[in-house]
Amino acid sequence: MSSVAQENFAIWERGLPISLEAYHFLFKEGLISEKTELLEGVVIEKMSKDPIHSNFVTKLSYFLFGKLNNNFQIRQENPITTETSEPEPDIAIVENLDYSIKHPKGAYIVIEVANTSLALDRAKSPIYAKANIPEYIIINLQSNVIELYTKPINGQYSLTKILQRDETFVSISIPDLSFSIKDIIAF
Repeated sequence: MSSVAQENFAIWERGLPISLEAYHFLFKEGLISEKTELLEGVVIEKMSKDPIHSNFVTKLSYFLFGKLNNNFQIRQENPITTETSEPEPDIAIVENLDYSIKHPKGAYIVIEVANTSLALDRAKSPIYAKANIPEYIIINLQSNVIELYTKPINGQYSLTKILQRDETFVSISIPDLSFSIKDIIAF
């Protein structure tokens, strides 16, 4: 088991160590449920989504779709593959390619919506940093703020910023992508 999973009890307490290859094999054979994801070599049962979370993610996807051009694809609750993980973030903005053979190996931006999953979503931060995803966003519905993680270095984000309602998110990885936090939190 990786040290990241051991250090992040929110991940480790819920799973069993396994390789990415074994995870894919067991999934293909129908021995692992679709309601799982692989986080740092640990098979995690995905949390049930409440209506607030589901509604928010759907509205956010539509909102972002209107802000992006055809160079980008919005993946909603679909896997991205890293060296030891296959998380299924609420939203991943990836290059607009055909992913019918393999999942994307990274993303420009990953977004998790946290209504009841804040500890787990924060624990995923090193996974996304290790994959060199330039921007990781947690939309914290309990506090009505956005947690923005940027500048991945050695498996950690070196910059964390809390964006309040009156602030604006300006992407460092997608030119011309910006939005006010109040517009997002209002969903």
